Amino acid sequence: MLDFVAAAGTRRALPTTMHVGAPEGQHVDIAVDGWHDAGLRTELVARALAGLEDRAFERALPWLTRTGELDVHDSDLQWCAAARQAFARYGLELPGFFVVTRRGWSNLLTGEAHRWHRVRPARYVE
Repeated sequence: MLDFVAAAGTRRALPTTMHVGAPEGQHVDIAVDGWHDAGLRTELVARALAGLEDRAFERALPWLTRTGELDVHDSDLQWCAAARQAFARYGLELPGFFVVTRRGWSNLLTGEAHRWHRVRPARYVE
């Protein structure tokens, strides 16, 4: 999640994107558009799951990256519902639904959240 924030740099407006897979590994990115209805959102998440390799499929996580604060938005809940239905199609338990912004992350299923004030790039020692 820190990699996402660091890559965002100083841009204020980030594109809203739904992700399915492993944050540090194979994942599918879905560009979010305001006209997506409930059925299309579910189908997009299901197709993303189907496109993952077996190992990534079994450990897939859904997360939504967007701009703004960590307050729950309607679109967060809509994509969470789509993820729940898509995971259920494959007999997978939804491990959580994460919303990530430049301000932190939250899990809509558990209410757990982590806020950060300033992200500093990791320093690597050789």
